[in-house]
Amino acid sequence: MSDYVEKGSWKDSSWYVGLSGFWGEYRKHRSGVIGLTVLSLFVVMAIGAPIFALADPSPTNKVAPQFLAPAWMQVFDPEGVVTNEYMPDPHLNVNPNNTEQVGDDPVPNTVYINGTSPNFSYAYGDGHVNLTWTHHAGDQIWWKYPSQLDPNKPDANDFIMFTQVIHWDYDTMPSDVNMSLDIGVTLAGDFYNEPLGGRMFKFCIWLIDSSGNWQKIYDSEPPYQPGVQNRRIDLSWFDIKAGWLGMMEANGTQEDPKDILTVAMGLTPTDLFRQRRSPRNPYLHPWMNYTGSVTVQIETVSMIAYGPYYGLLGTTDKGGDAWAQLIYGSRISLTIGILATALSTAVGVIVGLVAGYFGGKIDEALMRIVDFLLVIPGLPLMMVLAAFLGPTIQNIIVVIAILGWTGTSRLIRSQVMAEKNKAYVESARAIGASDTYIIFRHILPNVTPILFANITLGVVAAILSESGLAFLGLTDPSQPSWGRMLADAQSAGGFSNGAWWVVVFPGMMITLLSLSFTFVGHTMDQVLNPRLRER
Repeated sequence: MSDYVEKGSWKDSSWYVGLSGFWGEYRKHRSGVIGLTVLSLFVVMAIGAPIFALADPSPTNKVAPQFLAPAWMQVFDPEGVVTNEYMPDPHLNVNPNNTEQVGDDPVPNTVYINGTSPNFSYAYGDGHVNLTWTHHAGDQIWWKYPSQLDPNKPDANDFIMFTQVIHWDYDTMPSDVNMSLDIGVTLAGDFYNEPLGGRMFKFCIWLIDSSGNWQKIYDSEPPYQPGVQNRRIDLSWFDIKAGWLGMMEANGTQEDPKDILTVAMGLTPTDLFRQRRSPRNPYLHPWMNYTGSVTVQIETVSMIAYGPYYGLLGTTDKGGDAWAQLIYGSRISLTIGILATALSTAVGVIVGLVAGYFGGKIDEALMRIVDFLLVIPGLPLMMVLAAFLGPTIQNIIVVIAILGWTGTSRLIRSQVMAEKNKAYVESARAIGASDTYIIFRHILPNVTPILFANITLGVVAAILSESGLAFLGLTDPSQPSWGRMLADAQSAGGFSNGAWWVVVFPGMMITLLSLSFTFVGHTMDQVLNPRLRER
């Protein structure tokens, strides 16, 4: 019997009975359930922001040109290019396969050793590919005839390259293309010690279309620093045309019907002197007697092709990811709204309890301060305080809390004045209870129910205040905020540029979050307020 009571006793506890009774009444109100559901979604959005938005949410971080439309709008423009990463394996997670020569339909992540030289080799590691040229004194290089030399192709028939294949599904060329790669170059032996050692080879990047046309977009130049470093390549209009034009249909025909483009990264000897010679007579080069090696380590290869569309919600006036800023903006709104309301509620409750319980001069002094703050226009005062204290999140919370406690203090004061003359308070005084004990142990629990509804509505005011300050440029410009998004869109002419998404979605988020707290607060007021519940 004792076990049964022990297991079931928690269901008979006052807190459980009260909570279950409250929920039973709360769920009868449809607007309250809707508000609580929407609010829960915002909380999940704020907590899971790093999962839902992978891009940097900083308003100053540029990921693409400004005011690109959301990618889903491409359904109205099938030929429009979506700005995106088009390299199939930017982090080189797939083990490359070694083949003898370049085929007609290249395989992604493939290493090709061209020619018959045994000096070239490759190695694959965890997320990187090493291309190595090991040269011994007297080794021959199969150079091309002068008539065969092409500035877009290697100088020798012997070279090694690592390729990735891009499939292009659009009928238009990208407006711009940027490549980024992390590479490290290691020189050993004479290639490290001799002055010309660093110029005896090239690390190059080519675009090769399915017709076999080569376009060199990058070649390396010494000096080479130790370690892996990032290289950024901005393709010119001529590079883009050479790589993509063959995949565009013109007059019913297409030069490259396979719609694929090969990006090749190669290590090749360099013909510095370009003297007239036989391909089998390499000894005109003084460095042919060098002994050493060159290793190029490739870690990441990224290619961003730009078009008029980007991501889930497009880009902002500064080229930032609007989706990431919208998701992370929920953190700012919820943090400031909840913390500012908590601080203002704590101040308001203490002032209201003291003024209502003690009355007299204390009540008079505190209420005159409340009247003074209520008379002063709220927004101008917050603007002055925000400009004076600085635009940090902590200061914005303090600024909003300074003006947010007055209503709470009046509400609590009126309730305390009604409670302090009741019999249970007189009984507590009669047995010698202190004023502090009576206030916090007896009176506060009896005025708390009406406080909950007031808190939820206070969060709405705090969220709107933060959005207003952000819109006026008085919050931290490095922090993503819905109000900041609206301010940036307004200053840069979002609507006039047709970028309606940078205005509609932040405004919608502010409205939905405010409505959710309003619905929850109104329902709590109906459940906890006996007069409203009787109706």
